Amino acid sequence: MKRLLALLALVSSLVFALAVPRSDAGQPMSGGTLRYGMVTEVSSLDPHVYVGSSWKVLNAAFYDTLLAFNQDARLVPALAESWDTSDAKTYVLKLRKGVRFHGGEPFTARDVKYSLERVMDPKTGATLRENLLGTKVTVVDDFTIRLERPTPDATLLNVLAMPEVAILSSEWMKSDPNVKVKANGTGPFILKDYEPGVRAVAEKNPNYFRKGQPLLDRLEFRMIKNDDARVNALRTAAVDMIEFVPWKDIDNLKRQSGIRVEASGGAFMNLWINTKKKPLDDPRVRRALAFAVDREAISKAAFFGHGSPLYGPPTSPDSPYFNKDLANAFSYDPQKAKALLKEAGVPEGQELELLVFQGLGIYTSTAQIVQANLMQVGINARIKLVEWANVVESKNKGAYDFMVYGVNVKLPDPDVYAYYFGADSSYWASPIGFRDETIETLVKKGRALTDTDARKKVYAELERRVIEVSPWVFINWRDQAQAYRDSVQGYKQLGGALSESGPGIALPVMWIKR
Repeated sequence: MKRLLALLALVSSLVFALAVPRSDAGQPMSGGTLRYGMVTEVSSLDPHVYVGSSWKVLNAAFYDTLLAFNQDARLVPALAESWDTSDAKTYVLKLRKGVRFHGGEPFTARDVKYSLERVMDPKTGATLRENLLGTKVTVVDDFTIRLERPTPDATLLNVLAMPEVAILSSEWMKSDPNVKVKANGTGPFILKDYEPGVRAVAEKNPNYFRKGQPLLDRLEFRMIKNDDARVNALRTAAVDMIEFVPWKDIDNLKRQSGIRVEASGGAFMNLWINTKKKPLDDPRVRRALAFAVDREAISKAAFFGHGSPLYGPPTSPDSPYFNKDLANAFSYDPQKAKALLKEAGVPEGQELELLVFQGLGIYTSTAQIVQANLMQVGINARIKLVEWANVVESKNKGAYDFMVYGVNVKLPDPDVYAYYFGADSSYWASPIGFRDETIETLVKKGRALTDTDARKKVYAELERRVIEVSPWVFINWRDQAQAYRDSVQGYKQLGGALSESGPGIALPVMWIKR
């Protein structure tokens, strides 16, 4: 038990260390509208299926989770008031009373059971299915739920705080609503209007269970995929806040009067590879791609100094699980790439299609450098520019050769590798049928351990296996920035595993100074 508590305390402190503090002047004021410029055209509101960082903000507006991270990056009660475990295998959660969904239905343990089982249902395609799979959910009474994991799992509380495990109304779901375009949660804001890929409007939930929240009366989400258009909307006060500040504009906006910019780390760029497509089904070919990519050039040209090369697994040097022996597993070595391609029997001029989101400059710039790098080793990468909805569709169908993809660290724990590479995860592996038995075994082993030193050994072995099979090519860390007018108050940038959750976490306490 002591080891378990020590591990949970360590995870909490690690997340806390990634918070970027900022104080706001003045007394918080109720009322007002926040106009928020999003980077992606959110095409679905399903609370269990991740479709990008912008989706996370909407999800947090409409839905709640059992636990949550606050603005100090600490794990706090949400729909669950308290929880207890003696063995990290069986968890008993006491639920909050008097909470209602936006549709008026009372929140009970039945909604928790329904929601968690929906996440585990393969038909849902839920993003965190792999992390909950095998959990037995029992309704003890209306406000008590028991969760039993197949083996000890010290990561469960973190998973229950992720937006992808939001709680739906089981009564509402009986009517078979289209959850892609409708929302009925217990969150701080109520959806009033939604045009997929265009805009969403929400109004204050007057019955929100956190007294005094939210402070804002209204949210207007505008989906502005073009980098320059999004920045200009902020500069001209057409919006109050934007996400995904283009990396080329971060320094300029910092110097502009009346605008604040906050940036933090916690995201990284990759090449996602369809390991079922020939010749990419050969690990030697995938490792060849890893040696062919000039990460230094990408960090400078695409990220304007707000990124750094990533030559090993995506574990932050600040993490106790960082393995310095793997930090330079790859290098920029075109000759080694050529040798691996020759060994794998790949002919000169091999053609591959590189799928690229056209709405962000970092994607297109990265793709152009990768294309030039691969040409040098004999691979003709044809760039296909598409909208974000097409990226998501291709990803979910496994209909691509390889693609440029940005990833935010999803969990403050190395169990995130189950999310990345677990065979049952719909995030990447499941749609293309990727399964590596060594990774599967090590994920389960690491998840079941509560001793940090023992876990370090397991995850070091897992990362060695990831480098060996190279399902992704890790390219570089990147800063993530939000920018807002100085009338916007109450926002705090978070880093690490919470870098893309920060705006959603802040929504209930943000306010407009006027």
